[in-house]
Amino acid sequence: MNTECILYATADTADATVLQQAFLTAAIPNHFQIVSDGQEATEYLSRTGAFTDRFRYRLPCLMLLDLNLARKTGLETLAWLRAQPDLHCLPVIVFSIANHPLDFEKACLLGANSYVVKPGAVDEKIQFAKSIQAFWLRFNHPLSLAA
Repeated sequence: MNTECILYATADTADATVLQQAFLTAAIPNHFQIVSDGQEATEYLSRTGAFTDRFRYRLPCLMLLDLNLARKTGLETLAWLRAQPDLHCLPVIVFSIANHPLDFEKACLLGANSYVVKPGAVDEKIQFAKSIQAFWLRFNHPLSLAA
C-alpha cells in the first residue's frame, strides 16, 4: 500500500465520502485523509492537536482544499500553508463548488497550483480522480517535503 496520502479539507462530509469512493474506484493506492475545516487542516499539516502521530498522520503528497471552511477559510488555510517553510511546496488544488473569477484570482495569488470546480456526477468524480492520478501522482515531481 502507498503510504503517501492525499489530504482533503472540506466541510461537506457527504461529498468527501463520495470523492473518497471515486478514488478507490479509480484504484488510487494513496490514503485519502479528510479534515473538516481550515483549523483542522493546519493542525494536521503542523502535526499538532490530534495529529501528532507521524506514522498515522503522514504529510500529504497533495492537498485538495475547499474554500468554504469553518474556523479558517480555505484561502486563510492556503496563505498559512504557503508561509510554512516545510510545506510551501505542497501541491494544492483548490476544489470549489463555485466558479468565481475573484476566488480563482485570490487562490492563484496565494499559491494554489490549480483551481477546479467540483464535478457533480459520480462518473465525473471518478474521471477527476483518474486525472489526479495521471498528472499529480504519476507525472508531477514536486519538491520533497519534510519527513
